[in-house]
Amino acid sequence: MSPASSRLAVVYNPTKVGVDEVRRRATARASRHGWTDPVFLETTEDDPGTGQAAEAAAQGAGLVIACGGDGTVRSVAQGLIGTTVPMGVVPLGTGNLLARNLDIPLDDVDRALRVAMTGRSRAIDIGEVRYTDGEGDSHDDVFLVMLGAGMDADMIAGTDDDLKARVGWLAYVGAFASTLLRGHRIRVDYSLDDGPRIQTRARTLLVANCGMLQAGMVLLPDAVIDDGLLDVMALRAKGAIGWAKAGAVLAQHTVRHRLSALRRGGGSSHEPERHETRPVDFRQGVSVTARILEKPAAFQIDGEDCGTVAEFSARIKRRGLAVRVAY
Repeated sequence: MSPASSRLAVVYNPTKVGVDEVRRRATARASRHGWTDPVFLETTEDDPGTGQAAEAAAQGAGLVIACGGDGTVRSVAQGLIGTTVPMGVVPLGTGNLLARNLDIPLDDVDRALRVAMTGRSRAIDIGEVRYTDGEGDSHDDVFLVMLGAGMDADMIAGTDDDLKARVGWLAYVGAFASTLLRGHRIRVDYSLDDGPRIQTRARTLLVANCGMLQAGMVLLPDAVIDDGLLDVMALRAKGAIGWAKAGAVLAQHTVRHRLSALRRGGGSSHEPERHETRPVDFRQGVSVTARILEKPAAFQIDGEDCGTVAEFSARIKRRGLAVRVAY
């Protein structure tokens, strides 16, 4: 390993539990695995990791490790776009969705650091999104897992931060139940690539790079993180029967995904449900545009509350980021 590529930077969120352990164990593992003493860079409210990661890459880092929740990981990834520097992940958040989808160790800082420092670099897709919020302002962002408008974003916005700190992802259960009871369907118009526009009412419109959520639940089994495609799901369930049918579809996805992983080492397949009468609709494409036709809807990116959205466009950047994963 050349001197330049052996430089190690750790970008961490100082508000997360476990950062002291990260600093201690990262220093110990760096010397053991041939890296220089880590340069530790704190995120701030104004810069949650993008500038720190870009600075580390410009200074010749051979590896940048993101330590924090999905927001920190996403910000660090944004700072590394256009470079050849891989990103390691030490999950310290509530959802840790990218780590779950890449089988990066959860709740074990030392194992996650070992994967980051000794694992292989896997090229994954990264989503790019431009959206107009409810106030009419335009934003550019990236996503590694998924973005959504509607019920999922309402749930995230309604989850208590203190409860998340105490019980982790289980805090979302109460918020989900509350959203389910009071939630409404949004009227949305969307299209993929150069295809026809689809107008529907949906509980949520999800655009995903990969499909696993907490507790191993698989929403989009065909969402593969390096296939160069976005997977779009419109959840249109209405009434008890509609919710029962939608729940059966999603439960079937999780079971099929797990059986497929056991039999073939990963991957899955399903027949798309494309009819307006179906409670769930799945589609794939390289790009998607969407408009909320009534009042702006709640919006989330990689599990982070982003306020409201009136319209957005997203596209996939195939294998635009290298992430360290286990051999």
